[in-house]
Amino acid sequence: MIISTPDELRLYAPSHDIDHIDAMAGFIDSSEQDFLKEKLGDELFDALTTYYRQLKSDSAVLKDFVNKVADGEELPPYARLLSVCQRIVTYDALSRGINIQAVSVNGAGVNIPVADDYLKADREAIKDFKQTCYTEAHAALNRLLVLLEQWTIKANASETTETPGDAETPNAQADPNTPTPSADTSEESSPEDEIKEITKYWRSSRFFYLAASCIIPSASILQEYLNIYDSREKYIQMLPDLRYIQEEIMEPIFGEDYIAYLIELATKGTSEKLPLRIIHKLRKTVARHLEARSMAIKVGDPRRETAHNEAIALTQDLTEYIRTHQPDFDEGMTKAFESSPLFAADNPDESGKNAAPYVPEFKNNADDAVMFVTPALN
Repeated sequence: MIISTPDELRLYAPSHDIDHIDAMAGFIDSSEQDFLKEKLGDELFDALTTYYRQLKSDSAVLKDFVNKVADGEELPPYARLLSVCQRIVTYDALSRGINIQAVSVNGAGVNIPVADDYLKADREAIKDFKQTCYTEAHAALNRLLVLLEQWTIKANASETTETPGDAETPNAQADPNTPTPSADTSEESSPEDEIKEITKYWRSSRFFYLAASCIIPSASILQEYLNIYDSREKYIQMLPDLRYIQEEIMEPIFGEDYIAYLIELATKGTSEKLPLRIIHKLRKTVARHLEARSMAIKVGDPRRETAHNEAIALTQDLTEYIRTHQPDFDEGMTKAFESSPLFAADNPDESGKNAAPYVPEFKNNADDAVMFVTPALN
């Protein structure tokens, strides 16, 4: 577990009066395994628990960590990651445990425990407490995913600025079971190295922020076209619908190779206006399809129907836009577009000089011509 003392619980839920961690141990373990682990991924979760075991092996070091969090001091990356994850686990565990703790199972049967120093909580108070803990847990989770996303972008930027001689190739191939930086500050590695290690482990998680094979590859980009309240968790929930729209609606219309080319171009970046406009229009179209289809966001039926109609109109608009500007495609885009159903091999100019002459299939008075006459109906 990444929480082992009541003092750590009080960092994030100061109103509780739990004197022994044993009362919450089962809920904490369930929160870590069922709620936190899949967000971090197995590798990063194992690295974090290893770091925490080193931290709590010395009570003075653990106490120093608690004091730094309480005082709002700047923490090294692994300690900061631990603090964010502890907040998630604390509120999720409290949300899980409140209903069970509200009753007591003993030799006399099932009873409602009441203390002499406290009044009994009514049903509404328990319900409100549970909902608040649930909200806080998911808010903390989004904070975690945003933090990991920022670190990943920072780590990628630092890698691109390194010269080949400065790049640490052995670390890139490090074994996932390599021990994490020691909690002892005397042996602590640099913050940059910790961030690189954390983000490397996080890449194996299902909640890694970048879905590189999608035209809308991250929550921050989707937020530009559809209000998901900047929630990384909602974006991950919408990924199956996003992939379905891309593969079953967009690719049959525009071509699988062409969509893949646009995704690659968007990932690498480009300054050319035409591809940027097409990518923007495609993302806007996909976002409207997503709004009409996905149940991960709360949308009323009237708005969902409107989004569906907008998606159809935007798809038609994008189709006409691509057809109109096909002559302006560069060589790479033209090659990717050749397998598209919209591709026109011969593009006649305005005067029609390149158009093939019209040849009618039927000729009058041909030897094999046959006329069928149907009787008139009264």
